[in-house]
Amino acid sequence: MALSPDPKGWLLSDLAAIEDLIKRSAASEKPNDLQLDARERRYRQLVENSLGLICTHDLDGVLLSVNPAAAGSLGYEPQDSIGKNLRDFVSPNTRHLFDDYLKRIRERSRDSGLMRVVRRDGSERLWLYRNVLVVEPGTRPYVIGHGIDVTERATAEAALRKNQTQTLEATQRLAGHVAHAFNNLLTLIVGSAELLQSELPSDAPARVHFENILNAASRGAAVTRQLLAVGGQQIIDRRIADVNAIVTGLQSLIARLAGPRSALQLVLDPSLPNIEGDTTQIEQMLLHLAANARDAMEPDGGTLTIETSVVGAETPRVPENASVGDVRLTVRDTGCGMDAGTKARVFEPFFTTKSGVADAGLGLSTVYGIVRQHGGTISVDSERGRGTVFTIALPQASGTSATRPTEAPIEVRVTTYGPNAKTVVVVDDQEEVRSLMGLMLRRQGYSVLEAASSADAIRMIESHPGSVDLLVTDVMMPGMGGRELYDYLSAPHPTMKVLFVSGYTEEASQTQTRTTGTTFLAKPFLLDTLAKKVREILDGA
Repeated sequence: MALSPDPKGWLLSDLAAIEDLIKRSAASEKPNDLQLDARERRYRQLVENSLGLICTHDLDGVLLSVNPAAAGSLGYEPQDSIGKNLRDFVSPNTRHLFDDYLKRIRERSRDSGLMRVVRRDGSERLWLYRNVLVVEPGTRPYVIGHGIDVTERATAEAALRKNQTQTLEATQRLAGHVAHAFNNLLTLIVGSAELLQSELPSDAPARVHFENILNAASRGAAVTRQLLAVGGQQIIDRRIADVNAIVTGLQSLIARLAGPRSALQLVLDPSLPNIEGDTTQIEQMLLHLAANARDAMEPDGGTLTIETSVVGAETPRVPENASVGDVRLTVRDTGCGMDAGTKARVFEPFFTTKSGVADAGLGLSTVYGIVRQHGGTISVDSERGRGTVFTIALPQASGTSATRPTEAPIEVRVTTYGPNAKTVVVVDDQEEVRSLMGLMLRRQGYSVLEAASSADAIRMIESHPGSVDLLVTDVMMPGMGGRELYDYLSAPHPTMKVLFVSGYTEEASQTQTRTTGTTFLAKPFLLDTLAKKVREILDGA
């Protein structure tokens, strides 16, 4: 931990009490010699028997006095520490900041923060300190340092944060698995309803019921997409992206979202490097944070500030595990703030302080999932009545240009049966979904073979007398998954193309990043969407 002038998350009341005792002990109105001797004894007893860490040092850091508690925390006797420089006890990882600490003492006459020190046995301890410069006539200036050893407290809080992170990640994995199962059901519902609807005349009264089924399924698919976002399992359209451009592009929308009583301020670093990520998801993340800020500032309004910068070696308020060079995105509001209990649960799915609001409790958990899926980190700093600051660190990209190519519309052309008909192998361990996809593709004129597993698909393709043009496979299957199946078949069948289908997009996203030239389709999907995607792949678009 670096020497910090402004530590967060620690109570300084204990230090204030120690400082007050020292000041009262030092106060006197023209004492005589007997009073001075008594006062000196009381002062020495206070310092030597205090559980607080008390020492004095000169303006170069040389220790002038050390009480038993401070010396014991370092693993030394008090007399062994006097004359040594405090810099030598500071952890080598933060020793380069010691000169900054001395500079602040000289300029401000006081300093407080966290200091990581090394014991005689090589172990490290964490001190919370509040030091004061003393300047008296006729004497050299010196510093009174007093602090508390907070190593155990820091360890306990770190363990608590780790447990909260593990619980949150387990909840997100559960959300992803639920979405996967639900997407398979929705695929069957959507496909069956669409096929039945296509059998009806255009003026049939029953068509409206199928429209209701498809609309309901579409709303269900939106719910699963949000669950996947919460779990950080959406498929990322990874491209080089300019965060400043994303922020400015949303400026008017965020200003309207913040409300007429609130002001929007942008503080953007013009030299900000690009990231590699999904522009749409970054936009979604910003809008969720802006909506959260609006709710916190209602009804009186306030100021919403969005800032970008690059994480440096001494950048304040960066998320844990952020790296130097990361793109730092800060969203700050002047709203009501949060207490410690709310702050600890703010990223939990479905946790909310609002009542009677539909879909409440998924906004910030969605933000967390998007950040995690982009390989970034996020932290929140908030107190009741003092606003909230969300800080995000995202890895910068190695590329330089931020472009999003336009997508030309794809014409759906039906392939007729015959010697030149395209052969498609459909692999899915869910029989109903597999049969439905086979039926959809046969209606488009393809010759379709269906396999219930990767092993069945391998046997089927190897025994097929002709060539296989396209492999349509689910990503997650028992035994060999879809990615491994394609890897196995791509060498002996180099002209065979592939379409990965998945309702559990974390696996699909990993496939996208590991295999070049592949295409994905997320469940559930419409017949027209499947037909366009297959046609696109076979045409080499």
